Amino acid sequence: MEEFENISIRGRMAYLLCSFENLLLHFGCNKEEWKFVLEKLWTYTTIEYLDDWMYEIAEYMPNSILTDTMEDAEYITKSEFSKLYRLYINTNKEIKLFLENIFECGTCELYSRLCDNSPITLNLIEQAINILKKNEINLVNISIFKKYTYKECSGWGNCFEGRQLSKIV
Repeated sequence: MEEFENISIRGRMAYLLCSFENLLLHFGCNKEEWKFVLEKLWTYTTIEYLDDWMYEIAEYMPNSILTDTMEDAEYITKSEFSKLYRLYINTNKEIKLFLENIFECGTCELYSRLCDNSPITLNLIEQAINILKKNEINLVNISIFKKYTYKECSGWGNCFEGRQLSKIV
């Protein structure tokens, strides 16, 4: 995971999102059905306050959709909930696991000071890469993410338009 140490958290998230798209394509998932979720996830690279992203995206995660009800929802509509329920109930375990991994990577250190290149997020990236390797999916080329340096914004990195890296959005 050494090659990720100098990449910001936003850059790491962009890498994971590109990898997630490869996973979806590998399993032949319907791009249009997943586009909505991906558009939400990609806002991580552009949003100024990441805790706003966390609170909203938490409602869109498989664990929330498949185990919770709409009663306490603040961000997700009833229509979106139904749409995501149908999507996730028919999604394989690897995809749901990878998606939860992305969320965890983007939020696990939000309320702490990043130290030592954030070993927690590096571990989550390693877990995601292991899912790709297990399914014989080519890894995304890391070189395009190296410009999102860990030296910016205390490790979080500057905002950038990550959707330009997307194959689906």
